[in-house]
Amino acid sequence: MCTTLYADPAVAALAAAAPQLVTVRPAGEVVPELAAGGVSHAGPPIEPAAMCAPMRRALGVALTLEGRAASADEALALLEAGEIPLHPNHDLGGVGPMSGAVTASMPVLVARDEATGKEAWCPLNEGSGRVLRYGGDGPEVVQRLGWMRDTLGPALAEALAQHGPLDLMEIQRRALAAGDECHHRTDAGSQLTHDALAPWLPADVAAFILGNSQFFLNLAMVAAKLATACAAGYAGSPLLTVLARNGVEVGIQLSGTGDRWFVGPAALPDPAALYPGRSPADMNPDLGDSAIIEVYGLGALALSASPLSAPSVGLDVADTEEIMGRLWQIAAAEHPALRLGGPDAPAAILGVDARAVVATGIRPPVHTGIAHREPGVGQIGGGVTHPPFEAFTAAVEALDAQAAVTP
Repeated sequence: MCTTLYADPAVAALAAAAPQLVTVRPAGEVVPELAAGGVSHAGPPIEPAAMCAPMRRALGVALTLEGRAASADEALALLEAGEIPLHPNHDLGGVGPMSGAVTASMPVLVARDEATGKEAWCPLNEGSGRVLRYGGDGPEVVQRLGWMRDTLGPALAEALAQHGPLDLMEIQRRALAAGDECHHRTDAGSQLTHDALAPWLPADVAAFILGNSQFFLNLAMVAAKLATACAAGYAGSPLLTVLARNGVEVGIQLSGTGDRWFVGPAALPDPAALYPGRSPADMNPDLGDSAIIEVYGLGALALSASPLSAPSVGLDVADTEEIMGRLWQIAAAEHPALRLGGPDAPAAILGVDARAVVATGIRPPVHTGIAHREPGVGQIGGGVTHPPFEAFTAAVEALDAQAAVTP
């Protein structure tokens, strides 16, 4: 439990959050709206016809695997007709990377904060290549998702039952010391997760985790979502609690404005480190819920812990000090437990102050994988994106309007 005094109770709640991974369960056992036949997606609310191509295809494929339609096109027709309920992941208490498509049978990581009893969820990471979150389809995608549902999820649940809750804060502490920033680079976190659960993992599950350096990304996402959920709902607080992208728009929420979305257009990554043979014309605009990691204070806000992440998103490591100096101007506080490297390194940033964003004009950057505009192609590089400034100005104006009418 954090004992530091904070002027903003929302920041105090963020500091006190202690996410623990407690189990892996089918999403329908965790989220009533999915159990009732709905499907969820990344980012703020969006109509099916307006979605980017990777998200449309991911939702169609996910619903087909769920048995809701005979084909992805038929599933999309049902969505567009309003016959299948559609929800943003954040509105259901969870997060999902890239397209973020989640249906009832998919296994999700469940994290809990024991002090508050709050929980959050996130689907499992599929690995690289042709994957659902980028709109992938075909036998390889279907087979992997079936294996994740029938083997990976239950095996992780059993390992956690044997090990006990996994302290996600401790893994992040060690991962930062080993060179991760816990978003675009999660190599150490993935290895640490494997090592903690290894005595209880079947060989195929252990091999999958060891072969997937992005495995911890989703654990970092669920930890950040839970921590920011603990900090939500504090009247008057400008603390950022949600930043999510659907490939068309970016939406944010503040602690003091509750679950109201403030949105603006999604941008293309800039800078971008594209894979050979790819060009800026191939890039999809900003996509995914993984920016929740930056909302918490890691990812792009922890750049100095992870020099290797800089070139992978198009940055020059020599610019790290200048970048971090700028980011501290919008920080809500110092993190009481995490440091940007080893034990003698500076404290990590804790949260983002939306008022400071508006006052300085400095938007929180996000380290992100770049999706191809076409469904199924997958990741084509890494880059840095920035949320729309107008979303922050609208959110702070709403916060001020609330204060003006509060007795």
